[in-house]
Amino acid sequence: MRVALVNPNRYLEPPVIPLGIEYIAHYLDREKHEVEVIDLAFAADPAAALGEALESFGPEVVGFSLRNVDSSLYHDNVFFLEEAAELISVCRRACGARVVAGGSAFLAGPREVAEFTGCDFAVYGPGERAFPALLRYLERGAAPPRLLDGWSYSFDRAEVPARGHWIDYGPYMRKRGIAGFATQTGCRASCAFCVEAGLPWRSREPRAVVEELAGLRVKGCSELHLCDCEFNQDLDTAKELLKHMAGAELGISWSLYMKPLPHDEKLFHLLAETGAASVTLSVDSRSLYAGAYGLMDLQSAVVLAQREGIRVAVDLLVGFPGESREELRDIFDFFRAVRPETVGVTAWLRVFKYTELGVDMRSRSPAAGIIEGDDADYVRPVYYSWLTVEDCRELACGDPLFRIEGLERRSNYERLS
Repeated sequence: MRVALVNPNRYLEPPVIPLGIEYIAHYLDREKHEVEVIDLAFAADPAAALGEALESFGPEVVGFSLRNVDSSLYHDNVFFLEEAAELISVCRRACGARVVAGGSAFLAGPREVAEFTGCDFAVYGPGERAFPALLRYLERGAAPPRLLDGWSYSFDRAEVPARGHWIDYGPYMRKRGIAGFATQTGCRASCAFCVEAGLPWRSREPRAVVEELAGLRVKGCSELHLCDCEFNQDLDTAKELLKHMAGAELGISWSLYMKPLPHDEKLFHLLAETGAASVTLSVDSRSLYAGAYGLMDLQSAVVLAQREGIRVAVDLLVGFPGESREELRDIFDFFRAVRPETVGVTAWLRVFKYTELGVDMRSRSPAAGIIEGDDADYVRPVYYSWLTVEDCRELACGDPLFRIEGLERRSNYERLS
């Protein structure tokens, strides 16, 4: 079948090379579909560019990759699905193709996001196997389910997707963008606020990851960003991959996200050997109070990383229902003493319908704080907080270590470079 894959992500702070589209294009090409990628990231008039490309190619199916529902930050929030829905309407006017949408935006609610965007079909979860399966339905003249569960399909641990063939990296790299890669899917954690919590965890074979990275290095991509939700979900798996990366002498510099636990000294030594330049530790005050990790675990991670020359950012999420200002003051004082390179503070919680936090707030309003936003499906942004910007500044005591997220548009790897 002739399949057009559309990247509608036009958020350029920084521009993000569409990894998901590259992976999907590889799998469709492997199954002998005729694939064309329509990248709208830098289009001056995305609707016109999309219509022209579709009329020229004449696809039978158009796939939209929806990376995020919105920027998830209360301050300077950007909502992405409205433009995506408009572009899907353009597609309907330009050609008679069926529209399939997928991507991590559907973690906010598969049915809800599908309804909002108006797509014909949606893939929820990994699309590498699910999207080709949907095309087989259509080729047979059968009716696929509107929502296809990508997690129910097998996972190709050893596959090495072709990179740099479907997307022109040049415009991205000239505007601060860097290439990403993935070593795993899913998440073993159960964070109350997160749409990824509890998704089936599966890791790629180290050889496949290393071969993909070597190919990116040949194409001139020496600075990379890891797209896993958290790299160290399984310590043994993480260290085994790092040993393969170190042995390959890839000559790359890369940035990654980690949980505070699990970790050990060897992990950070191997990270340094592979060229890891910066680590962002994902920390939330609820997990600290629940005992998932403690302040000493955080201190250990910061000290071990810095000892290996790895710069450390902390993404700090605070302001859950039931917290006290005194508890938060202890956390701020702790980071002021331990001194990672930077701490980004988010005090307005983005609430999603099916997370533990979302279910709780739909069943009963919190005793204190403010809920802002009235979308019953929680697709349009809904936020909760009991803290203000002034509260956060007071807790930070003027220390430049702390930043309030959303007041500037810069990623952690840029802040640490």
